[in-house]
Amino acid sequence: MAYTNEINYSTEPTSTLVENISFANPSSFRLAIDNLKYPNAQYTVQLASIPDMSVDGAAMNTPKRNILVSADKIVYAPLQLTFIVDENFTNYKEIHDWMFGMVGQGDLNTRKNRDLTLIIYNSSNNVVQQIRFVDAHPTSLSSLPFEVTTESVNYLQAVAEFNYSYYKFL
Repeated sequence: MAYTNEINYSTEPTSTLVENISFANPSSFRLAIDNLKYPNAQYTVQLASIPDMSVDGAAMNTPKRNILVSADKIVYAPLQLTFIVDENFTNYKEIHDWMFGMVGQGDLNTRKNRDLTLIIYNSSNNVVQQIRFVDAHPTSLSSLPFEVTTESVNYLQAVAEFNYSYYKFL
């Protein structure tokens, strides 16, 4: 999917000053994957970060040195998510099977790239922002350590890492 530039670069003000500023709640969010094989998979994400984004200048060659001019490419860091594994392992299996299918070993109908949406809520549990990671695919899935010596129940958590084409604010 090609990147569409829908950002308004005009110098005209787009809104008036907000007097009652509310700050973003870093603990109220969820992840939605366009679920195909496991439509009931739920992801109770414990940790997610909007990934780093950087632009490097294009090199203009001169006899003495290369001069960096305006950027010509955007570099996105991978999306890394930590989520609680459900007791049927449905959410873990979805990413596992997705990765397995990517290398041609699994279901031939498995799409390789899918969109992920990070949905962010305000203090009233209303959606305030959605960030879509376009054409994402998993690149790693952590192990699940089972241990009988723990004194309290610590639910299994897994870490998944995704590459994607770009992300956009909806």
